[in-house]
This record gives sequence, structure tokens and C-alpha cells, in this order.
Amino acid sequence: MPETDLTLLPDIQYASPDGIPLCLDVLMPKRLPNPTPAVLRIDGCPAWGPGDRSSAMLPFVNPALAQAGFLTVALSVRHSGQATFPAQLHDVQAAVSWLRSNPLDLPVDTDHIGIWGQSAGGHLAALAGLVPGSDVQAVVTISGPSDLLQPGGAMQIDRPSPVTALVGGDVSTHAEQLRAASPIAQVTADAPPFLIIHGTRDETVPYEQSERLHRALLDAGAAADLIAVDGGHHNLRPDPNARYEGRTWYDVAGEATRFFQYYLASATKCMGSPKPRSVMPAV
Repeated sequence: MPETDLTLLPDIQYASPDGIPLCLDVLMPKRLPNPTPAVLRIDGCPAWGPGDRSSAMLPFVNPALAQAGFLTVALSVRHSGQATFPAQLHDVQAAVSWLRSNPLDLPVDTDHIGIWGQSAGGHLAALAGLVPGSDVQAVVTISGPSDLLQPGGAMQIDRPSPVTALVGGDVSTHAEQLRAASPIAQVTADAPPFLIIHGTRDETVPYEQSERLHRALLDAGAAADLIAVDGGHHNLRPDPNARYEGRTWYDVAGEATRFFQYYLASATKCMGSPKPRSVMPAV
């Protein structure tokens, strides 16, 4: 499907907590069946800091899913300089609620909603899928932290860091907040299906973070797959300074698309499990 067959609805305000306007962008095929599964993307919040949701418009992000027939949403959330956790989770939940209430009368299947994100966005996607009362049916998390009580890489908890900024203090005073902000602490048998993707040489969020989440989900009896990007850094590339682009990212988009098609689009579910690869090369 050419990009000219897609419709973009930008800059829609979905909430204004504490007077801070939060917006989202909808990208979808011009011709959609009603209802259509929807997928939300949380991006543009590096280290839970100020960001730009426009990164979801890279061709291997929401456009890839929209071209596969999904209604997609890119959202902004409050960053840690504006509010501490759980504000960010509440913002994601508000976006899901906005989509379910459907004030624009979009052709969305409110019972088939997926969520995905990378890094801090992957962390929030995982949390949004795991907290009690979640309205999310499938989760893809890429290079996301899962256990904020386990330091490593840029995840320092005994000194100023992105993690301590998120919860408002270090482990000596905010251990409970760190635990509450950890997806792994929210895992139950009711967890939605997960696809977890992580570079094995990630210098920012250790690969072990995804291994631990994957193991916890399986131990709880949930459906979960882990794809290791062999030799990939936080950017999933062999060079940690390379741009967030390249063949690996298109491969990730392909795996995410198949995953969401299986778990959100019931017409494809009879075709069997998506059976993702267990390892992909960093390219």
C-alpha cells in the first residue's frame, strides 16, 4: 500500500493533566473495515525525558503497521521533568481510554488494541499491558527496561540518573516506587501476549532486562517470545553511534506486524502462531 493511501490526523489533544496538553497522531489506511484493530506507539521519550512523537512516522514504525491495515496512534506523554511516575503510565492509560471512547468516531475495534514502544517507550508499553484493568491485548517492547531495581548500563539507582529522575529519588528512599515502576513486578497469568526485542550488546539497558521479563512471563503462564538482536546495541545496530535506522529496524517492523496480526486481527489467528525468529542479526 503506497503512503498516499494513508490518512494522517495530527495533533489531536487527548488529555491535559495539570494543564499540560498531551497530543497524539492517528495514521491509518484511507479505506478501512469497521471495526479495525488499533496499535498505539510510545516513542520520543528518551530516558523518560522530553521527546518528539514524530519518530513514530519513520517508515518502519507506524507507517509499516498502517500499510498492513492497522489504525495506528503515536502519543506524547509527560516527561520526568514535568511529573514523576506514575504520571507517565496514567498518560498512556488516558490515551487508551481516549481511543476506546472514540470521540472522533474512528473505525476502531476497541476490543483489539495493541501497544508498542522502544526504550523508555517500551518500558511504558509493557507497564500499560501488565497493570490491573489493562485494556491492551498485545504488547511489543523493544530495548525496554523491565526491572528498575536491577542497575546496569545507564540504569543507575543509587545516584542521579534517568531512572531516579523518573521516580523522584534513589533506591535509598524510593525503592517502593522503583518496584512499582518495574514491569516485571506486575507480571501475572493474566498478562497479554508479549513480543520482546533487545540487542545483546545494549549499553544503555542491559539485554538481561528482557531475558528476565521473558522468563517471568513464561513462568506465569503467559504467551511471550524474545528475539535477540545479535550484536545489537541500544539502537539495535552493530555501531552504538549509528542512526536508528537500517535493515534491522525493518525486520523488527515485520515481526511486530506479524505479531499484531495474529493477536489482534482474528481473521489471521486461524493461520497459527506467528513463530518469530529467536535471533536476528544487527545490521
